[in-house]
Amino acid sequence: MAPVVPAEATRDRMLQVIGLSFLFPGLGHIVAGARTLGLAWMLIANGALLAGFQFAGYSQFDFGFAWELLGVLKIAITLPESLNFGGTVLIANFASSVEFGGSYAEHLPYRQLGYLLSGCAGILSVASAPHAAGLVLQQLQPNSQRTLHPGKVALFAILVPGLGHWVAGRRFKAKMLGITLFAMFVLGLAMAGFAAFDRQRHGYYWIGQMFHRLPAWLAYLPLLPLKIGAVYPYQDTGFTFTSVAGLFNIVVALDAYHRAETDWLTHDKEKV
Repeated sequence: MAPVVPAEATRDRMLQVIGLSFLFPGLGHIVAGARTLGLAWMLIANGALLAGFQFAGYSQFDFGFAWELLGVLKIAITLPESLNFGGTVLIANFASSVEFGGSYAEHLPYRQLGYLLSGCAGILSVASAPHAAGLVLQQLQPNSQRTLHPGKVALFAILVPGLGHWVAGRRFKAKMLGITLFAMFVLGLAMAGFAAFDRQRHGYYWIGQMFHRLPAWLAYLPLLPLKIGAVYPYQDTGFTFTSVAGLFNIVVALDAYHRAETDWLTHDKEKV
């Protein structure tokens, strides 16, 4: 049986708003006609991103790399902040890390809050892409039987592992994925003495951990006072578990969107 997909014109429009959303969060919504929502997304995503950089003395750039384009524009890549590509590039061209001024990030009392804010902003920015795509699908191929378009399902999935499948009606899959990934994340933390969640000590693992979304964001600051005081037998495995659990949430969110899109289109197969 042929896969259920949007009509060609709808797909083209969806790809357009997805590309614009990756460039700058909210821009896809504006092009899709949801101007108020797009402006709100811009303000929230970029406000959190700028506040995070400010709290951390722009030291987020120390965890990535940068190069100059034609000697004029500085392109900085640091994850997950660069998921808001336009906002991160703009900040990189007007500010530099506190270390270039002869200071250290450790001297900034709110640097960890800054890392959390800018990391959350990057992940929320990329969430604007499927949400804008869902709006386009809702407009061009409406479904009177459903009110929850695939973009909303993807947003729920991005915030909490398994929640997207739950609101889409796939309760067994939601429980299986949500419980499995949450257990994997907690088990990984336990293997490392619950002290594995710190950007400055474990920067590369931290990127994946942030993708565990809301559960990890809520746990980040409370766990920071814990320090690794000894070498735990399975600490490297624990680091890997926490990071993989977060990164696998990307696959879970994509699956939730795909399932919701299929449900949205199934009622009108002759038009797709």
